[in-house]
Amino acid sequence: MRRAHPFTILQNLWRVLYLTIIPVLRGFLGALRGGFSGWLRGAWIDVLVMLLMIAIAVWRWRRVTYEPDDSGIRVRSGLIYYKDNHIPWNRVVTVSLNFPLLLKPFHAVRLRADTLGGSFKDADFTMLLSPAAAEAVISGQRETLHSREKRQYAPSTRSILALSLLTSNSFAGIVFISTFISQSGRLLGREFSDMLIGTMEEVTRFLAFGIPPAAAMIAYALLTGWLIAFLNTFVRYKNMLVERREHTLAISGGLLTQREYLIQAQDINFLDIRQSISTKLLNLRSLYISAVGYGKQKDDISCVIPTEQDKVFTKHQSALFPGFSPTPRQLAPTNSVVFRFIGFSLFLCGAILLAVALLIWRFPGWRSFILFVGLMLMVPAVILLIVRFLDFRSGGVSFDGESYTLRYSSGLYIHTVVVPANKIVMVQLRQSLLQKRGKTCDLLINTVAEGRFLHKCCGLKLEPLRDMFKLD
Repeated sequence: MRRAHPFTILQNLWRVLYLTIIPVLRGFLGALRGGFSGWLRGAWIDVLVMLLMIAIAVWRWRRVTYEPDDSGIRVRSGLIYYKDNHIPWNRVVTVSLNFPLLLKPFHAVRLRADTLGGSFKDADFTMLLSPAAAEAVISGQRETLHSREKRQYAPSTRSILALSLLTSNSFAGIVFISTFISQSGRLLGREFSDMLIGTMEEVTRFLAFGIPPAAAMIAYALLTGWLIAFLNTFVRYKNMLVERREHTLAISGGLLTQREYLIQAQDINFLDIRQSISTKLLNLRSLYISAVGYGKQKDDISCVIPTEQDKVFTKHQSALFPGFSPTPRQLAPTNSVVFRFIGFSLFLCGAILLAVALLIWRFPGWRSFILFVGLMLMVPAVILLIVRFLDFRSGGVSFDGESYTLRYSSGLYIHTVVVPANKIVMVQLRQSLLQKRGKTCDLLINTVAEGRFLHKCCGLKLEPLRDMFKLD
C-alpha cells in the first residue's frame, strides 16, 4: 500500500484551521487580564493546540492509502469509519492529471478518476501524488494509446485567441476581481483593500470622458472582468493537443498549469457543436463533448476543438470522432410557431424600453446614467432575440439509424448535438393547449451524463416525431 504526496499534510492542516480559534481567544483573554505576561503564561496551550492540529493532519495522511493493480485501484481511508474501495479500470471513463503551478516546486500532481457510478460534483478518486507515482497509477490506461492508429489535432494560437475572445464571460472576471480585493484585505490589511478601491475610483473618474462616473465604473468593471476572463481562457487552452488512438481520446494543454485527460471514446455521451451570433456570421464552430469527469471542475479544459472554419472543423471532427456526424434536418419547426421562439425575448426588449422611459420620467436628473444602463441591458436582450430567431430558422431533429442530431438554442448559443440512440435515457413529447390545435409539440430528451442533462427542441410536428422515436 502506498500513500499520497506529503504535501497532502498541508491540505489536511487547512481543513482543521478552525482550531486556531482556541489559541486566538486564549491569547486575547490572557492579554486583557495580564498583558504580555498573562499571554505568555498560557502559551503552552497554544503550542498544544498547534501540535494537535499537526497530529490530526499527519494522521489523516497516514490513514489514506492506495494500491494500483492490473484490474483497478484500491483505496483505503477513514479515521473513525474505515472504508475500503476498489475502482475497476474498465469502469473508469476519464482519468485526469493536473499540474498546478503552485505545486510544481513540491513535485506534486493531482490525479482524478471518474466512473458512471460516482458523484457528479466530486471525482470518484482524487489524490496528490508525485509525477512518477501518478504515471505508475495510470500506466494501464496509457497502454491503450500504444497503437499504430493515431490522429492529432493541435489548434493554432489564432483558434485559441478566437475562443477566448468570443466566449469570455465578464461576470466571471468580475467575481475574480472582487475575490482578489477581499482576499487582499484579509491578508494585507483593510487599508490596502481600501487603497485598491480608491485607486480604481480615481482612475474611473479620470477616464469617464463625459460619461457619468457611476456608468463609467460599470463599463470599466465589465471590460476589466472580460479581460481577466479572456486571459484565463487563453492561458488554460494554450499548447492544447488532442490525440485519438483506437478507443481512447487524449487531451492536454495549459500554459501555467498543465492538464491532461484520458477519455474512453465509447463512453462519450454526445458531441455539442456551439455557435454564437458572431461565430455563425464568420462560419466558425466550437466543439464540446459530454463525458463523465471531463470538464467537471471550473478550471478544466472543456472544449475539444476551440474555434475553426467550417471546412477545417469538419475535417478534424470527422477524424477525432468518426462515429459522430451531424445529419441534415428531417423535422423542422413550422412557421406557425415563430412567436413561441421569439415571444419572450420580444417581451424582454419591450420591458427594458418601458422601464427606461418610466425611470427617466421619474428621475430626470439621472437621465444619462439610466440611458447607459438601459443600453447595456438591451444588448444581451437583442442578442437573445436574434439567437431565438436563428433557432427558429435552423432548429430541428434528424436520425440516421444510429444517432440523433438535435438543433436548438440555449442561452446565447446555438447548439448542434449529435447523440447516439443508446445514450438517450428518456424522451418526452410535451404539448400545451395552443400546440394541440396545431398538432405540434416540444421534444425533451435526457441523455446519459453526470446529473440531469436536458435537450429541448421546440415547435415540431407531433406525429412525425412519434414515428422517428418509435413512440406509440
